[in-house]
Amino acid sequence: MDARTAPSLSQLFQTQAGQYGSRAFLRERVAGKWIDHSWSELAAASRRLQAGLAGIGLGPGDRIAILADNCPQWVVIDQAALGLGAVVVPLYPTSSAEEIGHVLRDSGSRAVAVRGLEHLRKLSAICATIPTVTALIAIDPETALADGGLPSTPAVLTLAQLSEGREAPPREGRRDELATIIYTSGTTGASKGVMLTHGNLLSNCAAALAALNLDDRDETLSFLPLAHSFERTAGYYTVMAGGGTIAYAEGLGQIAANLLQVNPTVVLTVPRLLEVIHDRILRTLDKAPGWRKALFAQALRIGARAATYRFRGAPIPLYRRAQMAPMRALVLRRIRALFGNRLRYLIAGGAPLPKDIFEFFSAAELPLVEGYGLTEAAPVVAVNLLGQTRPGTVGRPLSGIEVRLAADGELLIHGPNVMQGYFNLPADSREAIDEQGWLHSGDIATIEDGYIAIRDRKKEIIVLSGGKNVPPAALEAKLLADPTIAQACVVGDRRKHPAALLVPSFERLEEFANQQGLGDRSHQELLEDPLVRDWYHQRMRQINRQLGDYERLGSFMLLATPFTQERGELTPTLKLRRKAIIEHYQREIERMYQG
Repeated sequence: MDARTAPSLSQLFQTQAGQYGSRAFLRERVAGKWIDHSWSELAAASRRLQAGLAGIGLGPGDRIAILADNCPQWVVIDQAALGLGAVVVPLYPTSSAEEIGHVLRDSGSRAVAVRGLEHLRKLSAICATIPTVTALIAIDPETALADGGLPSTPAVLTLAQLSEGREAPPREGRRDELATIIYTSGTTGASKGVMLTHGNLLSNCAAALAALNLDDRDETLSFLPLAHSFERTAGYYTVMAGGGTIAYAEGLGQIAANLLQVNPTVVLTVPRLLEVIHDRILRTLDKAPGWRKALFAQALRIGARAATYRFRGAPIPLYRRAQMAPMRALVLRRIRALFGNRLRYLIAGGAPLPKDIFEFFSAAELPLVEGYGLTEAAPVVAVNLLGQTRPGTVGRPLSGIEVRLAADGELLIHGPNVMQGYFNLPADSREAIDEQGWLHSGDIATIEDGYIAIRDRKKEIIVLSGGKNVPPAALEAKLLADPTIAQACVVGDRRKHPAALLVPSFERLEEFANQQGLGDRSHQELLEDPLVRDWYHQRMRQINRQLGDYERLGSFMLLATPFTQERGELTPTLKLRRKAIIEHYQREIERMYQG
């Protein structure tokens, strides 16, 4: 049994557990030590919990939500629910109370597994007004026992209590059964529940395994949230299907140390983390002597030339290899060493990968590949495979997935990975999936030789008052390539020119302020200083020189407050909610266009 033939995710998991037994499937860091959890241990725990869930009246089709950071118990709860025939509803720990309440009400969830006292208190208050939720399951026993001030409904049970009995017998599942409802964060409006079956997810796992050639020798360090479809399918189910090992990072602040401790073969990341690493490397270099900066620049130039051969799977000529040897020894190996010495794939997804970041890490010989997908496609659609890489694209579709372009350039997707629709939203489902079963991605793209290049979001194209179409994501990518800018939101619909709301990199801003002798001032005071404003005006002029006439930014405004999830300006995957940002900064936007 494998991902191509398994009737369900839970049956594949139990089969893998029978094969790998005492081998480690999951690892976690506890009190400074890595603790291994074997396949057989986790499989038995999931069967006991499955029986416990059935004992409190849960059964096939019931929705069970999970609100927790990545941990072995997340997997146990997930597999227990799937084994029961229930439907898993993942929740982001960073989501607001309003968003969590919306998901639980909309999905009709009957139970919520939760980790952490703070989350339990928040959930208890939310669920007191949601009659469908009959039980909260405290993952940590001390969480429930340490707090006596919770409402009596819904009941609070512990994971240990529900796992005390016998193991549940195996249940025959089907690939067409609903496995999960994942709520897409959405850049506009309320989030919608994407319905994915066991077959949707298993087909995506099988295609990813075939493309990447993953197996039981692979180990990944997991730090993206399991509530994210990219991490859930590619970083959990696909590794499970291949028989590999997953180590859970302690937290964002410990990723660098955990990478060296785990020494993974596969790392899933988002572009933002690579941007942070890139910026830190350059900031360290800023303090180096001139000869070292020159050597670093030369190493990147030579590395970039060698990378062009690797992209197309061609042998690197002898003279290029001779050039690379000293550069690798003196410079490039140090960059690669940040990720350990076993890395086979560094896979970036979830957002577009900036060109300069891709070129930087590729020049350093990191096996960086960019993928593309969306939750509605379970989620991986395409990947730029090693040796078949075309920079500027997201690669070619995985096996079994078809793509084509609509008349307006929208990317359409067809295959066994395409969702069943949006939960309780038949009209939205019909709009997203046409009568022939093609999923409308909402992304504007081009396709050449099978390689997909994403240009922008269909609904976010800015139409200027002169009739010109401006893709804001492309402008924002150019702005974010500047190390002094941390966040950027381009506006300008029905205006005469684009403009930008910019959140500075405050670390870079403070460095500049110290160099200019601006003293101990607040961020807001610094942004109002003429020296700082002139500094950013110069940078905007440099960026505008790279743009066509109608794309150029006519004005910009510096913001002292970053865009946040709490204010509804970012999705849980850190994409801009442009509509919310425009609403919050309407006055500032009007000032930009009046100035």
